Amino acid sequence: MFQVRESACLSQVAALCFLVVSTACGQEKADAKQKQPITPADGAVMARVEVPYGLAANASIAQFSPDGKRFFLLVKKGNLERNTNEFSLLVYRTADVFHSSKPDSSLVMSSSSNRDAITKVRWQPDNETLVFLGENPGEGSQIYTFNATTGLLKKMTNHPTPITSYDTTGDGREMAYIADPPKRTIPEDKESSQREVVIAGQSFERLMAGDYSQPQDLSQRLFTQVAGEDAPRRVPIDKECFIYSGQAISLSPRGTYIVFSAPVAEIAPEWTGYEDLGIQLMVGGKYRKGTIMPLEHIVVWDAKNMSLAPLVNAPGFSNSLSWTPDEKSVFLESYLPLDILDPAERKAREQNKFPVEVKLPSRELRKVRKEDFPTGPVQTSSVEVTLDQDLNTPPKIYVSDPKTQQKRLLLDLNPRFSELDFGAVKTIEWMVDGVELIAGLYLPPDYSPGQQYPLVIQTHGFEPTVFSMDGRSEWTSAYAARALAAKGIIVLQFAHLKNHAQMDRAQSDKSLGDTVGESILHFDVLAFETVIDQLDRQGLIDRNRVGVSGFSRWVCLGGYILTHSKYRFAAASLVDGVSCGYFEEVAVPEIGSDMNFMMGGAPPIGEGLKLWMKNSPGFNLDRVQTPVQLAAFGGDSLISEWEWFTGLSLQSKPVDFVYIPDAIHIGVKPSERVRAQERILDWFTFWLKGEENPDPAKAKQYARWRELRKLGDESRKRTLKQ
Repeated sequence: MFQVRESACLSQVAALCFLVVSTACGQEKADAKQKQPITPADGAVMARVEVPYGLAANASIAQFSPDGKRFFLLVKKGNLERNTNEFSLLVYRTADVFHSSKPDSSLVMSSSSNRDAITKVRWQPDNETLVFLGENPGEGSQIYTFNATTGLLKKMTNHPTPITSYDTTGDGREMAYIADPPKRTIPEDKESSQREVVIAGQSFERLMAGDYSQPQDLSQRLFTQVAGEDAPRRVPIDKECFIYSGQAISLSPRGTYIVFSAPVAEIAPEWTGYEDLGIQLMVGGKYRKGTIMPLEHIVVWDAKNMSLAPLVNAPGFSNSLSWTPDEKSVFLESYLPLDILDPAERKAREQNKFPVEVKLPSRELRKVRKEDFPTGPVQTSSVEVTLDQDLNTPPKIYVSDPKTQQKRLLLDLNPRFSELDFGAVKTIEWMVDGVELIAGLYLPPDYSPGQQYPLVIQTHGFEPTVFSMDGRSEWTSAYAARALAAKGIIVLQFAHLKNHAQMDRAQSDKSLGDTVGESILHFDVLAFETVIDQLDRQGLIDRNRVGVSGFSRWVCLGGYILTHSKYRFAAASLVDGVSCGYFEEVAVPEIGSDMNFMMGGAPPIGEGLKLWMKNSPGFNLDRVQTPVQLAAFGGDSLISEWEWFTGLSLQSKPVDFVYIPDAIHIGVKPSERVRAQERILDWFTFWLKGEENPDPAKAKQYARWRELRKLGDESRKRTLKQ
């Protein structure tokens, strides 16, 4: 099954051009020619409204005050000149939005770090005070309040390190927060090379950097503080409890309890019974003693008896919690313990989460209905605020009245986009082993039917209703859909499942693989090959000029495709991810434990090694005939991708490796985002189109790549002789 669908917007435009006189269409074409092509800078400075992750398209995005008379929007925009991200907190009076687009009050802060300048904003019960984490250039994030009536900004904390998460009691008087640990430096020890170092949990990365000290205690990061007091109080969490930076926490209404997720110290054997694939992958992994487990559970800190304990004896993480005002109960959705005798009840618990009430301090569990969850004041408002967008329409913010059907543009986030030529994005659908897939096809602005274009397949999923500059959540670390299309390359954003139940059936299909992991890997190969065949039959692409871009976990899956597909790819980019390689597994197994499990379900030792040699990309690099660019941000991914670099180099095959020590996984700073996309553009246009950027600053880059091209030619000659 294969189908290309144009959006309704595109169909309407085509119909209009067919009906109107030729002079009008000619004028439209002339106007289109005047528009500017997309560049990486356009994506880096794009203004975006910050909304909760996973918000559905065209859903209400405003956060209303408890009485519904105000709402706020948070807008983020990059500033290339200052290399900062500017955040605007815009507060509107609900009654005024149909008469004026001007906010009633606003606050602007900017960040030169990788953190947000304004984040985790929430209303206080007084309907005029907003509390949030904020910072300005050169500062660490702290808790602030902003009064929407007076415009008064007040700094509530002055912690020596950045605060990454927080919560407050209902009256705002007491705060709980997580802060980064003090930055540590490599100790200077002249005798270190002459003494013994006991390896007890130190990371491979830090050992190679010359830091032989014991692992840093990352448990002491949780604090409480009373408003108006300067000194915070550290919550004495046990060293076994690792607390993530930015981990969400929930403070009970009176400040007695703090609930948060933390890695389990030891995985309970009975947890193998849960049928969730993610839990199975993590429970089935092998972990070194002393390393941080990838599986989490929900814990509760009791300030009265100074104790920490599991809230529920089951895997899971804290998402949204609801407290009773007397803080004697907390409500959440969770898996339930499996230590019960009733077979039917145990089976239900293995398969599903349940809404539950947990009484405190006893931690007694009771199943409830979702309607039983306590709720705060019901927000009522006469308006809806939506982020309207589709694949071809940049997002704009509208307000509407459900009763009168009145609708009005409140904020055009990017008015300059009217000057840019975006080209068209279509959705395509196809079937693989009974599973329906949807992907986005980004076409060049000057796309001409009948011409065969180079193709780059970008991975990590597709959102069919969301406008994107790079194709996937503005992850410019590895993706550049519209900028590539502007260079005359079709981009396939891969892929969205129409029905997750279909995928569950495919994973259990033994015809795809002996294990669930093998089924997933083989399915991805089939999905790639099938869509390439279909696009080729449609006459859209030149199948000899197809590139692959993998990021994060898709470094593993992309690498498997490069080593196990019967098709040859003309170029590949693998960026900052889990490689599912032998060296990665033995050096830092905690990095991608759930992904590496797909290699065979066992460590690469004994019988398990046979499966790893069959599946792991690192053991099959002799099959690679593709020029590969690797990019690593920070030490862990440097280790992960070293096997690819060494394995291809030893075979004299073209491989380029870029290491950016100070970059983070998903680029935030505008300059980093621009450089990352330029690297992607340069690499694929060089290999797929034979083009070079004339910028003199890139002369050394292209001299290096021309030498790699010679290696590739020689490698193919050797392969043909064999």
